[in-house]
Amino acid sequence: MKNIIAFFVVVMLFSLNAKAQNTIADDLCVVTFSDGKVFYSKVLSNSGNIINTKMLHSGSLYSFKGKTVTNSGGAYKVGHEINNIVCYGGRVKDLWYVGNFIEVTFADGASFFAEVESIGNDGYTTKMLHSGNKYRFNSDGTVLSSTGVYPAGHKTKSIMLLTQR
Repeated sequence: MKNIIAFFVVVMLFSLNAKAQNTIADDLCVVTFSDGKVFYSKVLSNSGNIINTKMLHSGSLYSFKGKTVTNSGGAYKVGHEINNIVCYGGRVKDLWYVGNFIEVTFADGASFFAEVESIGNDGYTTKMLHSGNKYRFNSDGTVLSSTGVYPAGHKTKSIMLLTQR
């Protein structure tokens, strides 16, 4: 009986881990094409092993099956092989470091992906992945300075760390 229960627990943990590893809609994917160019995309859907994405910089729609482009709305055509696709999600409130990806949700509800560029005693600087705009935030998420539309003094709803899936 103990062996059956132990087996059941192992199967359940494996199942939960497999589900946690799946890319879900609204995740961030970093796509490296075979020419070395790196682009950021938002996951629109994941049906089994096909990931449907929207490129943040251009809005182009792409689908990937493994390392192959299966649908293209941009310069890289169907059949093109990519070097790598890494997805980030699992938003958590946690400490982050230079190079981490985060999701910033501003007071108006608009959410954007960003990369942490620097951290100092008075706050941290990010680069928005869709626009390249720089934002400096203090520890409570208030904008200290920006090159984007949200001015200094603007409060955020949340800033969440994205973990690699």
